[in-house]
Amino acid sequence: MQRDFLPIAFGVAITAVLSGTFVIAGLKAGITPGVSPLVILCAWGLFSARLKGKEGSRFLNLTQVAGSAGMAVTAGVIFTAPIIQILYRERMEAGGPGAPTSVPEVDVVTLIVLSLAGALIGYGFVGLATKKFLSDPSLPAPEARACETMIGSAVAERDKRPRMGRSLFASLAAGLGATLAVKMGALAGAFTVFEKQRGDQNFAARLPLDAMLIGIGGLLTLPTALLVFGGAMVRMLGEGWLVGLEPGTDLYQSFLGATHGNTDPTMRWAGGATMLVAVIYSLFKFMGPRAKTQQVEVGDTSILEVDAVMRTRLRATIVIGVFLLLGWLFWKEGGIDLFSVSMSVTILIMAMLMVTLGAILSLQIGSSASPVSGTIFVTTLVLCLVTLATRADIGIEDVQLLTPLVVGACVAVCTANDSSQDYKTIQLCGVRVQDGFLAQLLGLVVGCVIVPIVLYVAHNAYVLGSDALPAPQGKMFSTLIEGLLLDSNLPIVPIYFGLGLGVLAVVMEIVATKRGMMLPAMALAVGIYLPAVLGIGILIGGLFRWLGERGAEKQTNESILTAAGLITGSALLELILGVMILGGFQEESLELLHGVPHWTALIGIVGVGALLYYNSVQRRVRS
Repeated sequence: MQRDFLPIAFGVAITAVLSGTFVIAGLKAGITPGVSPLVILCAWGLFSARLKGKEGSRFLNLTQVAGSAGMAVTAGVIFTAPIIQILYRERMEAGGPGAPTSVPEVDVVTLIVLSLAGALIGYGFVGLATKKFLSDPSLPAPEARACETMIGSAVAERDKRPRMGRSLFASLAAGLGATLAVKMGALAGAFTVFEKQRGDQNFAARLPLDAMLIGIGGLLTLPTALLVFGGAMVRMLGEGWLVGLEPGTDLYQSFLGATHGNTDPTMRWAGGATMLVAVIYSLFKFMGPRAKTQQVEVGDTSILEVDAVMRTRLRATIVIGVFLLLGWLFWKEGGIDLFSVSMSVTILIMAMLMVTLGAILSLQIGSSASPVSGTIFVTTLVLCLVTLATRADIGIEDVQLLTPLVVGACVAVCTANDSSQDYKTIQLCGVRVQDGFLAQLLGLVVGCVIVPIVLYVAHNAYVLGSDALPAPQGKMFSTLIEGLLLDSNLPIVPIYFGLGLGVLAVVMEIVATKRGMMLPAMALAVGIYLPAVLGIGILIGGLFRWLGERGAEKQTNESILTAAGLITGSALLELILGVMILGGFQEESLELLHGVPHWTALIGIVGVGALLYYNSVQRRVRS
């Protein structure tokens, strides 16, 4: 334990910084990056002298587990907690009978308690299911393998390392530089391929200059990247069609959903319904009987064993988490009634199912591209339906009861998402997975305290849901709760359309599996559910890597390091800006140039992509 004190302590310290500073960046962008590569890089730079062999690998593994854990809480809280402030603000501005007269403050104590409850539940479930998750060969874990490569490069002798200067270090500079250039206005953020406008509605197909997305694409296999892109194309075509609809027609109105703060038709509901079908199928497939070919264990599975004492402790964390969550619910309700009992049972079932899915998603497409909000979309939908069935006279004040429960569920899923990837990295590096449990728990606890406090500060400084802090994920969930719970006005047409797309995606996966191919329905659903620009950016990265490595048997160390460096460089800039913003800096003041032509984005895209291609093709020729 003494040898692990320094890496865990450093990881806990860095997770406090990361989880706090990424609150504002995440509220602006609507996504949070996987920060494990960034944590490894920081530890590598500060402790390079002691990083030798197995002990050095253990040091970096424990650091990255503790250092990334707090970000799970950041994602879980910023995606869902703003629901209250956004809904109250929109209803207050809309006016009318029963409209609220003020926006509630961020309840720091409640968020700490519910975040801790969700973190303990997610932590316990993933720990108990470690062997099942990490021995599944159908889960490629792209970001975990990138972290393994970084750790292996850090602890290797200099003459045995991949070519670091042109791969990791060059891509770090490229990721940071490209992101900074866009924020300064030196390069356009996207190249517009096609644009269509009708009245106040606008549709555009754009190639994004986003180093993080290109890096994510560089880690995924080309078929997975193509599936995500295919989903993005479905969404983009749907959005283009919606722009052509005549405002005021029945079809136009059917895509609007809730009536407050939503004036444009959207494909968001179709994407959510597609995700619902893919989620159900993925859970059924993972939890059901598995074929013999799926039961092949990967590597040395003895390091996946969890001893009896630790299993007891993991069960205890689940019990404590459930006790905190249900205790808060019963306290808010003033006792036990039909609603509290029904909601308690529902939360326990959904937590178990969605935590499982969160872990699967991370190991399937990586935590940076993982659509955690898709699983929470399903959870929120179920909780709303239970509320409608068990509670009379529902009003906006009930949102203050429902939202913290959604926060707890989201933190649980995000914890599973982060834990499974971190534990997979440990396994790949040959370290006993159980040795990372304490680091994960301590990092989570720190995040549960830091993130609600920073969210409170951010709301008072910028206002959640405003142009300064748009909180796009929170707006999406507030639209769902408003449409289903408060207005009973769900857009049925796009939901049916999305359900049909989900069924087609599942059929595609089943047929592909029988023919020996892996075409996961979840990857297609991710593309439909997330903004189309994400799928396009991921494909750009996947194509550049494929062009360089075509014909190679496996992805090379240089291309892995390049992709990881792009993600890390972009995340590093956001970290620096986050610290500056907390100190009073206005990010908008970075924009020194205005109105640069959109074609300048191609300069950055080609430059970043060429770096990924160059490292891939050079390694392929050399081998």
